[in-house]
Amino acid sequence: MRTALLLIAAALVVVTGCGPQGPAEAGGEAGRPLEIVGALPSPGELRGAEGAEADGAALAEAFTGRVDPELAEVIEGRAPSAAATRSWTSPGGGTLTVAATVWPTHLVATGIGGNLAAFLVEDGGAAWTPAEVPSSRGARRADPAEVRLGLSVGPNALYVRATGDVGEDVAIRAMERMQLVLEGQTG
Repeated sequence: MRTALLLIAAALVVVTGCGPQGPAEAGGEAGRPLEIVGALPSPGELRGAEGAEADGAALAEAFTGRVDPELAEVIEGRAPSAAATRSWTSPGGGTLTVAATVWPTHLVATGIGGNLAAFLVEDGGAAWTPAEVPSSRGARRADPAEVRLGLSVGPNALYVRATGDVGEDVAIRAMERMQLVLEGQTG
């Protein structure tokens, strides 16, 4: 009986297409980035504007904290179908920036967060995967203080960057909340 149930469960996974079947597939439903970043409350004393739709240049700045035309060109070449960002600033000058994006494939969505974490590792950081978000990819650096955390679900990529006096706990909480909103949108 147990073997029969396992075979039925395996057949259902194959039939329903759980996840991407190849590198050119989305692997799930697209989320709505502006709603994802807009659903986040302002954490503690941090203040900022409402979320906004983003192009390659705005995403590059959200991802790295600086204007980067080369990265913007790479982003545009990966052809996100939807993107939004939102930022807050603390009284001490630290920042929290979030981005939600939809990419053509799960492979591209996964690569975005992984590459952004790798950039921080190359700049004196270390790899970091918080226990609260075990499927994420991230990096953190002590001086100057910065954390980056990326998570992909199907064609969707969620990203959080915190700097200065904005702690890792705030970055983790923002990622957890964005993940919940995305799950609510896509099931």
